[in-house]
Amino acid sequence: MDEGHITILVVEDEKSHALAITRIFNAVVPNAKILLAGSLDEYRRIVEVVLPDVVVIDLNLPDGRATEILTSPAENGAFPVLIMTAHGNEEMAVTAMKAGALDYIVKSAEAFACLPQTVERALREWKLLQKNLLTEKSLQESETRFSRLLQDIPTVAVQGYGIDGTVHYWNLASEILYGYTAVEAIGRNLLDLIIPPDVREDVKNALQWMVETGQAIPASEMKLMRKDGTLVAVFSSHAVVQKPGAPLELFCLDIDITERKQNEEQLEFLATHDELTGLANRALLQDRLAQSLRYAHRSGRILAVLLIDLDRFKIINDSLGHDFGDKLLGSVAVRLQQVVREADTVARLGGDEFVVLLSEVADPDDVGVLATRILRNLAEPHRIDGREITVIASLGISLYPKDSDNGATLIRNADIAMYRAKREGGGSFSFFAPEMNQRAIETMELENALRQALERDEFCLYYQPKVDLASGRITGCEALARWQHPQRGVVSPNDFIPLAEETGLIVPLGTWVLQEACRQAKAWQDQGLPGVSAAVNLSARQFRKGDLPQLVQEILQKTGLDPCWLELEMTESMVMDDPDKAIAIMDKLKHIGARLSLDDFGTGYSSFSSLSRFPIDHLKIDRSFVTDIVTNPNSATIATSIIAMAHRMRLKVIAEGVETEAQLGYLRKHDCDEVQGFFFSRPLPADEFAAFLKKGIHFPVAEVNAYNEERTLMIVDDEPNIILALRRVLFDEGYRILSAGNAHEGLELLARENIQVVLSDQRMPGMTGAEFLGRVKVLHPATVRIVLSGYADLETVTRAVNEGAVYRFLDKSWDDDLLRGDIRDAFRNYEEIIRPRQERGSGS
Repeated sequence: MDEGHITILVVEDEKSHALAITRIFNAVVPNAKILLAGSLDEYRRIVEVVLPDVVVIDLNLPDGRATEILTSPAENGAFPVLIMTAHGNEEMAVTAMKAGALDYIVKSAEAFACLPQTVERALREWKLLQKNLLTEKSLQESETRFSRLLQDIPTVAVQGYGIDGTVHYWNLASEILYGYTAVEAIGRNLLDLIIPPDVREDVKNALQWMVETGQAIPASEMKLMRKDGTLVAVFSSHAVVQKPGAPLELFCLDIDITERKQNEEQLEFLATHDELTGLANRALLQDRLAQSLRYAHRSGRILAVLLIDLDRFKIINDSLGHDFGDKLLGSVAVRLQQVVREADTVARLGGDEFVVLLSEVADPDDVGVLATRILRNLAEPHRIDGREITVIASLGISLYPKDSDNGATLIRNADIAMYRAKREGGGSFSFFAPEMNQRAIETMELENALRQALERDEFCLYYQPKVDLASGRITGCEALARWQHPQRGVVSPNDFIPLAEETGLIVPLGTWVLQEACRQAKAWQDQGLPGVSAAVNLSARQFRKGDLPQLVQEILQKTGLDPCWLELEMTESMVMDDPDKAIAIMDKLKHIGARLSLDDFGTGYSSFSSLSRFPIDHLKIDRSFVTDIVTNPNSATIATSIIAMAHRMRLKVIAEGVETEAQLGYLRKHDCDEVQGFFFSRPLPADEFAAFLKKGIHFPVAEVNAYNEERTLMIVDDEPNIILALRRVLFDEGYRILSAGNAHEGLELLARENIQVVLSDQRMPGMTGAEFLGRVKVLHPATVRIVLSGYADLETVTRAVNEGAVYRFLDKSWDDDLLRGDIRDAFRNYEEIIRPRQERGSGS
């Protein structure tokens, strides 16, 4: 105890006790200053003048109890208080200590003797307590200042939340950044407020990790969600706070980095793009070119580099100013981007030089067509600052792999070709390879001739009959354009139709075809010929143009043709490009009275469900499925599915491209309604088609596949002796026996004939018996299929039997009687099981 600096106030109404305490302190602490008071009133007067270091006070005094001073605001916390009492009472001691007394002393000689040590200990505890209180107060003040700082700082969004994600703190910056007020946010889950759904599970796992480990996850960049659903880029830091006796708290500090990210993106963009035009710069072009070359090498595709230079741009720049020149370059950049595909790259090398990189080219001739379109597009007047100016350009083309397999060399070769075009007067293009220039010239000449062909009346229509499979009668025709060029002769539609589509000439050509087909159909009717519908193919450009219904109405009125005799064919891709718009146009055409047909069905991306939305009358099976319908189960399945689905929708089905009797037989077996193709007739001039109608020709379609109840067996074997031997064994059974030397002939026969039982050799060239019968199972399921083998290939045959492709396996070293019995069983199986099942399925 520092004896020179202590003032002890003793409050005791019992004078003997007060003197005893004074003597003890004077003896032990001679320099201590002892102040005496006999009542609470005296105590109060003394502490108003002198603030003691410690107070020792009797519990019961004449004017009150000592506990009163413990609750007095004036003295509360100013010094330690020790309470004395004559009688020990545990309850009283607890009350005094709770009220604020530092110690509780029961009066006795021993207690008085130890009082200096008690006071010394009390002072030590008091000083330590005061120090802790000051520290706590300082921390509270610091926390208050920090909380105020966090609350008011505008650039750091702070959210505090519990271990379950419930928000309990939301500062002003969070309100600004995320759009939720503190009232809206507090009490809700942080995950639902600002975490996007696609990362919510990951963030939830991260929060769980912080709770389990007590450690913050590393700071990172994130995109969080505002109240309006938009995303904001933030740099997000985290803190885990554990106060003694309090639950774990988590804090998130977010800084908006939107501007920084935009600056980074802008810098990144400028590193790879031309600042003036926004096109790819030389660096990005070289990178894209290298990637495209690698892909072209792997895929075997052609790659093209087109280098474009504006003719006489320097004169424009010098005469009208650099600002005008810059705007013109920007306009050129926009035009170039409008012409190319999204997958292609347009770059500016500098000055007035541009490069177009075509990464996937199917045909070199397509590049020449695109070059023509680019030059024509650039030559359209550019309107800049109220002034119209025309730009002429020269263009050079190099091709991979023909001209080089190196990117820099391809650009250099395109540059050489461009200067060749410039030397020839500009406003044109040139290939690096001379022979390609000749082909390009031929294409341009063909395009120019095509533009004049309509004016010169060089087009005519041919008509291909459509035949009804139930009656063999001609029910209609498809009008097909033919071009009679004065020098070239007949130009194939494969040459001029794509060119007409590319140049936009398909629209006037399509209008002419529509008008001529309607005129001719009406002329045939006026001649007294049987009425047939005329089908006209519509182009995508015609369909999208918007005035198609009005055009059809005008042509029908002009030609006098009843709308019911006009059939308009549109492709699957055409109507699926914008289904709602297509339906609106089709509804108008149906209202006029025309019939609608969906052409090339099965080659596009429409589904059977989407088909029900379109108001069509006919469905055409594309020729690609008809070509191998007899031998390819996939094509056959698609074709028969189309027929079945169309009939359920009460649509007629037309198959195009029918060229063989087997194709016709298969389609008739599966109830196709109409067919067209070279099997019946090539496309005919109008007068020859009229002769067909005049003769009233009925094609013998019904005889091709007439239903025959006769038991028919087909034997397929490449050994003629085996076929003869089998015919002898089965001669007296009364079967109609057909034979084929290989699987292909067998499939042709099955398509044409009604065959109930198929007996096939296992070992045949090109296709095993099991493979052949596997196809027959799909193509002609209503057959009984038997494999005949002279060698043991049990695994293959067993698998075929298990898969249902083969009914029975017979050995070539057969017993005649057993063989006859097996064939009888096969026909019995057909007649008792397969045919009734077929009849139930067809509803007959």
